[in-house]
Amino acid sequence: MKPFSFVHLADLHLGYMQYNLVERREDFSRVFMEAVEKTLKLKPSFMILAGDIFDSPRPTNITLATAIRELKKLRDAGIKVFAVDGSHDLEPNVMTGTVLVPLHNAGLISYLPKLKGCSWQDENCYIYGVQSCRSLREADEKIFKQLEENPPQPKPNLFNIFVFHGALDNPKYTPPYLKPDVRVEHLPDGFNYYAGGHVHEPSIQKFKNGILVYPGSLETTTYTEAKIPKGFYHIEVESLQNPPKIERINIENTRKFVVEEKDFSGQPVEKIIEEASNLLSKIDVEEAIIVFLLKGTLLPGVKKSQIDVPKIRSSVKKALHVMVLNQMVESEQVKLTPPLKEARELKSLAYEYFLKMFKEQRYPEEFCLRIAKVAVELLDPLLAGDEEKVKTILEEAAKK
Repeated sequence: MKPFSFVHLADLHLGYMQYNLVERREDFSRVFMEAVEKTLKLKPSFMILAGDIFDSPRPTNITLATAIRELKKLRDAGIKVFAVDGSHDLEPNVMTGTVLVPLHNAGLISYLPKLKGCSWQDENCYIYGVQSCRSLREADEKIFKQLEENPPQPKPNLFNIFVFHGALDNPKYTPPYLKPDVRVEHLPDGFNYYAGGHVHEPSIQKFKNGILVYPGSLETTTYTEAKIPKGFYHIEVESLQNPPKIERINIENTRKFVVEEKDFSGQPVEKIIEEASNLLSKIDVEEAIIVFLLKGTLLPGVKKSQIDVPKIRSSVKKALHVMVLNQMVESEQVKLTPPLKEARELKSLAYEYFLKMFKEQRYPEEFCLRIAKVAVELLDPLLAGDEEKVKTILEEAAKK
């Protein structure tokens, strides 16, 4: 085996017109162009795209033209591109298939699930890839079927790479806000490098006898990711005896996001509007995305609808886009008036409150339902000081 290098990217989301802004669609194209230019300078042997190349399984002509142009640059430079689909560019149905197939047929990428044995190898490495799935149930059927029909054959004398897109069903590897859609057992043994996509936060962790790597996204797909560094990885493999050298390649031309929040508990409506407007005007940045979260509990009798969000938003003059999210809680929602309600009714109210709170954070629906239920289940053992029961509930929740 000779020394070689490769780059690992994922979650490009080309074509994503975030907030219905053409500028945001162009942002996602621009960062991919930057990634391609940096890859050309690195001169790796190949590139891995671990899914969500496009934001939609049916990208527009403009988006497709951008992808073709950039992929052609890589092909012309002799840099092969190996790809799997992600949850966004996954085939909508078996009749139409995924857009990655025509790109494969045009010689712009090698779509791993379409290759013989779902794999490729040369004198240095062996690469195997699986299709994306939208749920654990689908993965149990589709991935196990693929592994059975085209069993992976990692070579002990080569550097072995397994490419997939999904969040693993183990909290050690997956952030709590993501719904797992791949099981740990779906990823077979014998690989040196597990190239993942779907998790937008970059990470490198030991996994089985190799390493599990998520490069993260190239642009901000939701404001909660604003502080997460954007980029991809350059991996240099010298020999099988030494661990690969992994270098972080940062993307510099991302759109600036400014995310702020303030607790306005107990303040009158007029004061909230005035203070929020003043704060927004101070954090206003040219061509940025501004996200401002109103937090806290409103005074008794005050409704959320009384907060004039358009007026607050109008204080921003320079930003490309501004979002003012009113996440304040009406006091009636958290007030328990005597006499105390029955335990069942209290739990029902608590469940509704937790569910609303998690939904306001824009977590996936299924995650909100599950976590709200767990929060309510913890009430009794916490009040009773039953630490064993609390531990059991949390352990069970982590397994789901």
